[in-house]
Amino acid sequence: MNKNVINQQSIKQFNTNNILKLIISSDAVSRAELAKQTGLNKATVSKITDELLKDDLIEDLGYGTSSGGRKPKLLKFNPNARYVVGIDIGVSDIDFTVMNMQLETVFSESTEIAHKDHGAVSDVLGNIFNQAIEKMRTTHERIIEIAIAVPATVDNDGTILHAPNLGWKDLDLSKTLRSTFKDIPIKVFNEANAGALGELLHTDDPESQNLVYVSAGIGIGTGIVISGNLYKGKMGTAGEFGHNTIVENGIQCHCGRKGCWEMYASEQALYDSLKSRNVNIDFNMTTVLTELEKRNTKVKEIIDELSTHLNTGLENVARALNPDLIVNGNKLGHLKNYLDIDMEIQGSRVVFSKNNQHTTIEGMVSVITRKYLYQKRYSLKSL
Repeated sequence: MNKNVINQQSIKQFNTNNILKLIISSDAVSRAELAKQTGLNKATVSKITDELLKDDLIEDLGYGTSSGGRKPKLLKFNPNARYVVGIDIGVSDIDFTVMNMQLETVFSESTEIAHKDHGAVSDVLGNIFNQAIEKMRTTHERIIEIAIAVPATVDNDGTILHAPNLGWKDLDLSKTLRSTFKDIPIKVFNEANAGALGELLHTDDPESQNLVYVSAGIGIGTGIVISGNLYKGKMGTAGEFGHNTIVENGIQCHCGRKGCWEMYASEQALYDSLKSRNVNIDFNMTTVLTELEKRNTKVKEIIDELSTHLNTGLENVARALNPDLIVNGNKLGHLKNYLDIDMEIQGSRVVFSKNNQHTTIEGMVSVITRKYLYQKRYSLKSL
């Protein structure tokens, strides 16, 4: 392609992105104001906004109030022009959420899964997906991408190398689910990485933030953000702090090692301790919280021990990476009022997630939406 044509395309993409960012950040804005803020001439602004209107990415609100001259025609971002499906696959349940391009939930469904094989999971997801499309009264074409978070080691190509708690290994989930989602693009994330991206959205300075997200569910995963960017390592598998040894010659882990952090400080570790001490209750967070509220001394002792082990692993994270922030999330986050966690370790501030329910899905949707709006759209059509 001619170098001048490439330069022209790059300039147009740059100008379009600037205009779109201004519209998204405003409740309503006129073309004249866009021209003033970008320094572009009115003809260029009109051409770009006409194209954005044609793509349904912005809406024409009609005339606004005059400040002395002609009434300005106002434009507004249309977040419901496209959607992203976010799916968080856990060991025993699935959270299925559809968000618009402003990360607003437009459909949500949670369900337990009795069978962990990916064929059964595919059937469950297909049924929920069809329900969502029908309820939203939309079409497959308006779905940008399907984002799936899995508690697994996931390489840079999105292949699940190992999901021990699900029994999945060397699985290309996007290929497995292609027909389920009508050939809509699918992106697979490590669950903790997605959670880290979600927590980044809620920090004061996301572009320069250093943080580690600790996802303590059945196992423990960690997502690492350095200077506002997800750090995945050379193979895409960085952040496996859950398999750092904290007890020499300790409990056998499914990874083949002994004494791993997740064997002592995870949701499963909690249930294993309850079982070994003959605490006769249902093994779920709701019941555990009820027993803690009733001041069950055995359960409280187990939580205190879990806190000690959790702090040991958090100290390893702080010593290794010394981030600004360590955020604890996932299922153990429900116990935050009963866990005795150090709030500062080696200068790193330690907190619990404020938005535990949708952090993972928010992280995936934000990445996919941003890429679509400012990069991917241009590869789908000629400028």
